[in-house]
Formats: sequence, C-alpha cells, structure tokens
Amino acid sequence: MIRRQSPLQPGLTGSATRCRGRRRARKDPRQKGIALVMAVTAIAILTVVLADMHESTSTAYAISVANRDRLKAEYMAKSGLNLTRLLVAKEPAIRQVVTPFYQALVGRPPPQLPIWTMANDLLKPFCDYEATQRMNTGIDFRAADGLGDTDATCTIVSFAENSKINVNAPLNFTGDRARRSISMQLFAMMGGYQSPSPYDPLFQNLDRDGQLTSRLDVVSSLIDWWDQDTDRTVFDPGRSTVESGGSEEDLYRRLDDAYDPKNAPFDSLEEIRLVRGVGDDFYATFVEPQPDNPSARIVTIYGSGAVNPNEAPPEVILARLCSYIESQPLCVNPVQASAFVQLLNTVRSLIPVPFFTRVSDFLTFVEGRGGPRDLYPMLQGFLGADNPLLFTPVTIPADVRSEIDNSFVTAARILTIDVTGLAGCRYFDQEEGYCAGGYRGRVRLNTVVNFHELWTPPPPNAGGMPGLGVYHYYRVE
Repeated sequence: MIRRQSPLQPGLTGSATRCRGRRRARKDPRQKGIALVMAVTAIAILTVVLADMHESTSTAYAISVANRDRLKAEYMAKSGLNLTRLLVAKEPAIRQVVTPFYQALVGRPPPQLPIWTMANDLLKPFCDYEATQRMNTGIDFRAADGLGDTDATCTIVSFAENSKINVNAPLNFTGDRARRSISMQLFAMMGGYQSPSPYDPLFQNLDRDGQLTSRLDVVSSLIDWWDQDTDRTVFDPGRSTVESGGSEEDLYRRLDDAYDPKNAPFDSLEEIRLVRGVGDDFYATFVEPQPDNPSARIVTIYGSGAVNPNEAPPEVILARLCSYIESQPLCVNPVQASAFVQLLNTVRSLIPVPFFTRVSDFLTFVEGRGGPRDLYPMLQGFLGADNPLLFTPVTIPADVRSEIDNSFVTAARILTIDVTGLAGCRYFDQEEGYCAGGYRGRVRLNTVVNFHELWTPPPPNAGGMPGLGVYHYYRVE
C-alpha cells in the first residue's frame, strides 16, 4: 500500500504535523507582559517629549509676551517724552494766557513758566487713561480716539538743569574766574561756610583707599578733572581765591589701579565717580540721593553755571548765594539757613507759581526789600516782622552785586526729561485702582534736551534750534 504524505510538510504524517504546530504555538512564559512594558515605555518617552515641548512653548510664549510688553513700554515712554517736548515748545503761548492773571496778582509780567514740572499731570490722559477716568476732572475723554487702547502707562519727571549746582566747566567764563566760581559753589554746597555743618560726617572718615579726604580736597579734585592744566587747584575759602600748587596727577597715580584725570569737561553724571575723593557717601548725598527720582539730585554737569531761583531747591539757591556773601549770617548760621530753606519750601507748597520775573526780584527778596506785592514784605505782613520763621535779610556789597546778578537766571533752556513706560500689568486691583502685581515691561528714557534759541548745529551744518529741541543726552534703561 502506498502511504500519502501530508501536504503540510513532506515526510510527516498529519498527526505529527498537528503536534508540532501545537508546540510552536506554545509561548515562553518569560515573554508574558512584554507588550505592556513596551507601551509604558512609549508613554514615558512621549511624556518627556510633550513636557519638553510644553516647557519650550511656554518659555517662548513668556519671552514673546515680555518682548511685546517691553516694546509697548518703550513706545509709551517715547510718546511721553515727545509730548513733554511739545508742551515745553508751547510754553510761550501758555504764558500769554496766564499773563493778565499773574500781572493782576503781583503787578509785573510772569517769567518763563516751569510748565515741564507739570507734564506728568497735564499729560495724564495720554500716559494713564484709566487713572484719568477715575479722576473727577470734569472732562470726558471717552470720545477721544486712541486713548486707553495701549494697555500701558508712563510717568514723567522733568526739571531744569539750572536748578542744580553745576560742577562742570561753566559756559559763561573761563580761567581762574571759572575755577573760583565753581569752587565757591561746591564749598558752600558741602556746608563749608557753616559751623557745625550737617555734612561734616562725610569728610571725617577714611575713604575706600584709606585716605582722609577733606572738603577742600573734593573741591580741588572736581575742578582739576575738567580744567585743562595739570596743576592742582588750591582753593582758599577765607579769601575766596584759587591758586595752583603741585601736580594734580599724583593723587591718581598713587592708586593701585592708577589713571590720569580727564582734563576735559564731564560727559555724564556717572563720570563724577572717577574723581578722587568722591565716594559712595558723597555720590548718594549730592549726586543721586534717590535713584528713582532724578529731580532730587543737587548737582548737574549740564548747567551754564547760573542758578534758576524759581525752580532750584532752597539748598542750591543758598549755596550759590553764599559763594559771594559767605560772611553773612544767612551763610554761617545754621539756624538762619534752616529758616531760609523752610520758608521757601513752605511758600512754594502754598503758591506753586514762580515768584521772580527778573533776577533783581530775587535779590530784593533776600535783601528783605520791596513793595507790598513783593515776596518778603508780603511774608512779613502774614507772619509778623519779628517772626522767627523769617530769615534775617542779607546785605549785598556793591562790588559783587553785578557778579551775583550774572549768577542767577529766571529762565531755563536745558531740561532733563525722565520718562518711565510700563506695560503688561500682572494683576490690577479694581477696588484700589492700581497695578498690584507689577509690570512685565518697564523702560526708562533718561534724556537731557536743549531748547536754547541761540543753539546752532556744528559746522558745516547750517540752521537753528528745532521747535522740539535737540538731545544733549539720551539713555535707555
């Protein structure tokens, strides 16, 4: 008999083939659950990938939002800056409107109005529309196009540079006259003519180099930084004279990291830190008492040397005045100096208008003269002639009156305009009406703008002062 072979495998019977198939179908017990492990591994890998993608996307989004808000803040600050420049350019037209009221009050036309000091309030609808809406101004700004659509705000701090004591090379005179004028201002500013002076502790401790620096050392170093010779300036406050003695470079070459004085005018306020004897205490007292409030500083490098009594702090006015009449009680008696400062601050807070149309009006005030509409007689009528709040009037010698008259001015031509733009409030408190969570974007524009009508562009350019002024200094923070 012929046996038929299985079609499944040659040489095997059907029964054998089925047994081997069952053996092949039987799996190794060690391979059980491998699919679950692979699935879990795949999920873990996908989780890591997705987490990385989420982190990258979130970071990119946060950076994009921050850049967007910073751009908003920057252009908001630029808008505030340009609007302030426009406001200053329109000051003559505003003064014409105010002239009849001012003349009726004091009997003379007004001086230049410090309109720049009110820029933050006058430009509030453009800089902070939401705050304007909450204020009861009597004006409805909702019909104006574009206001309130930026989701950003700005704050403006603006002041005249001639309201500070100038430590730089003066514009009006040169040589020994320039050195003497600045030396006397600096010595008076540092309380040198007072005994005791509130600034005495600044000059009684060793500096960072282990040296004791006196007032006269700081005065000499500041002068020697910008004068063009290499001789050390020696200021004699008793005779109000300046002389030359020794080398000004020796003080700097003895330092561990030696360098030479510049012998050229200051280019920035930060450069004052390089002057020998100017430490952190001096800088924090006179140059930057409040880092976020530039108007609080006492010194400047952008002024002409003349001080504006309508805007300068009383301490600055007193320092400039006492550089000529240093022996008067107002300059040597701390009580008299304090009365002068407090009186002028109080009057300015009650009557926020400029008092002095001409420099002669200011000199009439410090001499205690004038008619019933002048400031000192008016204060005598209110307070009484023997009131201790009034300072003792000074006597200005005839030989220095003309020089004092040239050291003060009632107008401003160089202004600092400091604008801070804010955008992207993290959390706004509706009840209190302010941003309680901080801002994602913050840009500060620190500028010095020249509005002097006699300015001309450097050769070979021709032309005159633009209507919005020219930038003397521009910095983005």
